[in-house]
Amino acid sequence: MALVERQVYDIDIGKLIIESARIDEAKEIIIFVKAVDNETDYLMRETGEFNISIEEEKEFIRDKEKSYNSIFLTAKVNGKIVGTIGFSGNSLKRYRHKGQFGIAILKDYWNYGIGSKMLSVMLDWADKNEFKKITLEVDDINEKAIKLYQKFGFEIEGKLKNDKYLGNGEYRDSLIMARLKD
Repeated sequence: MALVERQVYDIDIGKLIIESARIDEAKEIIIFVKAVDNETDYLMRETGEFNISIEEEKEFIRDKEKSYNSIFLTAKVNGKIVGTIGFSGNSLKRYRHKGQFGIAILKDYWNYGIGSKMLSVMLDWADKNEFKKITLEVDDINEKAIKLYQKFGFEIEGKLKNDKYLGNGEYRDSLIMARLKD
């Protein structure tokens, strides 16, 4: 079972709780994802592209709970979901040593250290589970995120040119970043 023990922090705006997503939070997670998708073009989806049912979200959470190599965490401030981070490992023997993650935080909750704390909890879990390489993709203009990842030992491994189409003929490059652990 890939579950993470509840972590509680006092931050400037209240109490932050980071823990494994719960099935009874499925509806609130859907509301969160739809809201965060509407706030920034740094994420993969455009507004309206996240269309899953509560049952489908519950099944996603159940799958993460049963998984030995993947987790899905929520970050709550004063009881409200304000962020999520998901880590997915690989089941193929040649790639079991690595996994990738994605993180999202509501814009009103940026710059309170929530991303750092979420990343720390996820990396602690990954280290305990002996992952040697953790990767991510990030927009090349998302300087705050890049600095955060570098603070945690991630390095740029490459660039995917014209990786994301933003509309109106505009594309954005993505950076591939990774953290290697001996």
